[in-house]
Amino acid sequence: MKRSGIAVCAVIILLLAGTALAGPPLSGAYKSVDIGGPLYVGRYTEGWDMGGNPFTAQTTLNCASWDGSTLGTQWKYWCGTQQMPGILLTNTVDVNGNGNKTYMCTYVGGYVWLSGTGPWGNGDPDYPGVIDSYVEFETVIFSNWIPIGGVTNVQATAHFSNYAPMCMTFFIGNGSRVATTEIGDPIPPNYPAFLDPNCGATRTLGASWDFLTITLTITNCEVGTHETTWGAIKSIYGK
Repeated sequence: MKRSGIAVCAVIILLLAGTALAGPPLSGAYKSVDIGGPLYVGRYTEGWDMGGNPFTAQTTLNCASWDGSTLGTQWKYWCGTQQMPGILLTNTVDVNGNGNKTYMCTYVGGYVWLSGTGPWGNGDPDYPGVIDSYVEFETVIFSNWIPIGGVTNVQATAHFSNYAPMCMTFFIGNGSRVATTEIGDPIPPNYPAFLDPNCGATRTLGASWDFLTITLTITNCEVGTHETTWGAIKSIYGK
């Protein structure tokens, strides 16, 4: 190989080496603004088909940060779908239809996205990833058999697509239901769309939630760039 060809290859290698894994998200535990942190609270929806409800298979999630005026400027996750019906854990509803029911719902698949301008920002414009696990414990409050309210606790893990699998993020959050088409509530504006399992915004039935008191933890992401020196390149190709 001629020296000019070696030089071109060297420049390409140096460019790639200098940009690969240039800015993994900064590790830390980021709390939502309602508990004194820099993380925006969120809004999310559960979408289902005719005859469905939050605990039926194929119910799909869509969640995004809320800065007070705009959705999804800091973080979002979407398209996790229940493959099996939710599991009823407790039931205190009495013969008059008053009480609570708590379900465990497991969602499969879906995606996560963090903006590079968030508090974890470290050089990349954004940090896309995939959801690895997502479990929701949802408590529904009944009055005269009508589901008048609900609260939820979410625990989820995800990893970033552009980094090694050990570079992960963990979500823990609590929410309160704002509206549900189950009881004829109108769909509120400025909430994420009701998604189908193919990530399309085709559904018109579902529930809208406020997502509050969030902790997002990022771990094992300080994977430094392996810089390649000119001397190392010369040793590969010869002088």
